[in-house]
Amino acid sequence: MTNARPPRPYVDPTSAAADAPPAAPEPTPSWQQAAAHPRAAARPRPVRRETPQTGYFTRHWRGELSLARSYWVNNMLLATPLAFGLTGLMSWIGAKGDSLQISAITVLVGMPLLLALDVWCMVGAWRAATNYLREHGSLLWGWLARFALALGALQLLASVLFGLLPNLGEYWQMARGIDPLGQAKFVLSPDGRSLRMEGVIGMGDGERLRALLASDAARGLKRVELESPGGRVREAERMADAMKRHGQAARAVGTCASACTLVFLAGNPRHLSPEGQLGFHRASTGTYNPVFEELANQQLAKTYRELGLPQSMIDKTLDTPARSMWFVPRADLQAHALIAPSPQTLAVPLPPTGEAAALADIEDALRLHPVWSAVERRYPEIITAVAQRMLDARTAGAGDEVVQLAALAPLAKQMPDLLNSTDPQLRRRYLQLVSEQLKTLGAPMCRALLDGQLAVRGALPVELQAREAQWVMEAANGTPPRWLPKPPTAIEIEVLDRTVGRAALGLLSRLWADPQDASAPTTGNCDGANGLLSRLAAQPPARRQLAERLLFQPKL
Repeated sequence: MTNARPPRPYVDPTSAAADAPPAAPEPTPSWQQAAAHPRAAARPRPVRRETPQTGYFTRHWRGELSLARSYWVNNMLLATPLAFGLTGLMSWIGAKGDSLQISAITVLVGMPLLLALDVWCMVGAWRAATNYLREHGSLLWGWLARFALALGALQLLASVLFGLLPNLGEYWQMARGIDPLGQAKFVLSPDGRSLRMEGVIGMGDGERLRALLASDAARGLKRVELESPGGRVREAERMADAMKRHGQAARAVGTCASACTLVFLAGNPRHLSPEGQLGFHRASTGTYNPVFEELANQQLAKTYRELGLPQSMIDKTLDTPARSMWFVPRADLQAHALIAPSPQTLAVPLPPTGEAAALADIEDALRLHPVWSAVERRYPEIITAVAQRMLDARTAGAGDEVVQLAALAPLAKQMPDLLNSTDPQLRRRYLQLVSEQLKTLGAPMCRALLDGQLAVRGALPVELQAREAQWVMEAANGTPPRWLPKPPTAIEIEVLDRTVGRAALGLLSRLWADPQDASAPTTGNCDGANGLLSRLAAQPPARRQLAERLLFQPKL
């Protein structure tokens, strides 16, 4: 065996050199130093330990399964479909509202299980990705898996914070059979002619309406009156089916919005009262999942299409956010034949000749008329008086034209107050209308109109009758004055006499005279009245306003 070190020279121990310190050894060359140290052994690559004695769930939780199995099989193929299924169930509850109690129980039981499953899948897949990167796996696939898992965790957290927790109390109530939205209130009128629905459409309202329409109490039902902000779409669809099955008329007597419009569109015929309005917007599932939101709104569009809503209005509805409301103008509803057209004149629909007429039928037609409804708000109980006069005329065998003219007598008693208490601009518009009426009628009929003979108004062109009805509605809807105008003073009469002539005082005071008052003198000729009205336009504003007011003041 050879010695790697060089031999040391011999030194005599008795010589002086023995007492000298030993000489420093010569340095070893660097190439010999590297060769002298043994090379460190390579660190063995860690080997995944398989633990067959533990279960599949435990191995996944510890990250001991492969990344492909942990992520694609357990996370994507198992947890994701279950999450989408439960989210879809929550969306279906919010949009359709079918089997609310069973669905709510499913959510309350299934959501905790789903959360536990999601946590198990994400934690195990994350640990598998960590082990995958530790074993020098592909950085791309390892970090992509981590990124996808982080996004899934964020989505799960958002679903819990914004989907489940805010609605947890509602799901608990629904699981107990209580709809947190409430239920609609149905009230049948004492005469059994109308059924009024008010409030939010909730669980079971579809079946309640179906039972009411099929009951003996609703045999004489003429219409269903609606006033509701909306509610459960599925219940509204059931109510619409019941309306169509029984052929009931629908009338919006207030705001009928959202799901309530489905019930309204199912009526035949459909009427919109003067104070009624229809509101539309897109459906909301209560979740933040755009897929389920889109599916719910496609189903809503299909339902609207089946009920006859035009596509342009459906598109506008789907463009309106769920938190907003699009109230359709009455003119648009009439243009698409969604509601009955508003009458242009003061005439109202009457039962066919020979058919027995009831006071309630005539009153109902008058209350649906926008002009008579406005007059009723200004002068309560006038509709009852008008309906009685019309019924008396029909009972006496009068034709429809005479029956319609009978409605003018109660109105004539209120017209002087409307004319004297309206604002100057509106009064001036009426004077222009009267001037056109006088010019349209011949001399005998013109004098009869000035004398207040109401039957002459039936001879006026429909266009002038429609303008007069519009004026009456605007005047009735105006704000009443705090005090009535005082009788003309001597100074005002003198000013009127010096400007347009004394004949102007009370010239039109009998325009709507009581037809029973036959003792009043007749008014002057029509040519003088037309000439006087023409001269008013040339007067200064203050004098003209005074003259226009005194035209309707009765003579002293």
